[in-house]
Amino acid sequence: MEYARLLSEYDYADVRIERGADSLVTLKDSETKVNAGNFFGISVRVLKNGAWGFASSNLPETGIGKLLRKAESLAAISRSTSSVSEVRPEKKRIQERFRITPAEEQVSELLGVKKLMEGKDIFSTMLSCSDARTTSEFYSSEGSEIIQEYSHTYLSCLAVARCGTTIQRAVETAASRKGFRGLALDTPCISARERVQRLLKAKRPPKGRFGAVLDPEMTGVLTHEVVGHASEADSVASSESIFAGKRGMKIANGLVNIVDDPSAPYFGHYAYDDEGVKGKKVGIIKNGVLAEYLNSRETARETGAVPNGHARAEDVSRVPIVRMSNTFFLPGKDSKGSVFDLRSGIYLKGMLGGSVDTFTGGFMFKAEEAYRIKNGAEEDLLRDVAITGNILDVLKNIAAVGKDFGTSPGVCGKFGQGVPVEDGGPHIRVNGIVVG
Repeated sequence: MEYARLLSEYDYADVRIERGADSLVTLKDSETKVNAGNFFGISVRVLKNGAWGFASSNLPETGIGKLLRKAESLAAISRSTSSVSEVRPEKKRIQERFRITPAEEQVSELLGVKKLMEGKDIFSTMLSCSDARTTSEFYSSEGSEIIQEYSHTYLSCLAVARCGTTIQRAVETAASRKGFRGLALDTPCISARERVQRLLKAKRPPKGRFGAVLDPEMTGVLTHEVVGHASEADSVASSESIFAGKRGMKIANGLVNIVDDPSAPYFGHYAYDDEGVKGKKVGIIKNGVLAEYLNSRETARETGAVPNGHARAEDVSRVPIVRMSNTFFLPGKDSKGSVFDLRSGIYLKGMLGGSVDTFTGGFMFKAEEAYRIKNGAEEDLLRDVAITGNILDVLKNIAAVGKDFGTSPGVCGKFGQGVPVEDGGPHIRVNGIVVG
């Protein structure tokens, strides 16, 4: 094809093309907003004399040759020593046939379930649903030709309540890889309403260092934010990760096993990444040992590893960067009773916000809700509970890993790019976590 001839003129070059339809429906209190339409985008990368050049356009009539020349000129004025690891060229077509649900149908159904979020003390609600159907094409100078069709639908439900001077909020999400019709609409709406009403009656948390039990959602957040981002090889190669130089070292309790798996059938699934590399399951931590990093072709070359298909871009207007997909803390062998075996502690459920510094390893997370644990049982409901700590300390202080498993979908942001992900794990117990 014409692309192959044009790309063959370069040491390395690739083309990405995306087309499809998407919509965003937002229902905030009594206001409804709808954005829907078709989209198209094309971009190229050229690697010349160790420097990258990138160019993109959203105009279908834009010639690929013009974009390649622009990218080549940008590479020529750059100074770098970049290179990419070799991969076997692939020629694949992956199809997921799901119909886009018209925005007006989505509005009708969302207005119906939004009523489930109304209740005592609730003064504001919002539903936001994004729905996209995309065909992605990838061509490289090495001979890869990969076409992937996929859909992503993501629902966020927010309820805000007030009692006196106390204001609380609750967020629930749902996601589907099978279009809008694949969403369970009732459950997140009801859960948001019930949680925010509970939190109005909750107590302030104690302050200090406690044994803590994390539910599967909080375990997933810890896994994604604390371990996943630190294992992304771009931050490792630039020595901006606390995991830099620690591959092969024991950094956690032997109970800890954490993976990132693009092939798993969750919200972060993809067959091939945005460099045409097959997404592979990566064992980040195996029995407490830091085993592998998440790599692009460039970082694989820098870290002396094999590319494992973790270069992703939000869309074709952005360059691929190292990203997670489905990141899980694997189940262990402990019963729920064993995990909760604390005389006095805190049970943390869900995540409402937080931050992590992958360079120092410091983090802070706020739980959606929490409970005091007394003699292994859940007692007082707590609100506004925040935990702080250090990545390496927490990994070493994990004392029990449950045999259950749960996951939560989300959209991960990095360098201004958002991509679909999912994370999760079992109930786990961590000793000596700081609660405030």
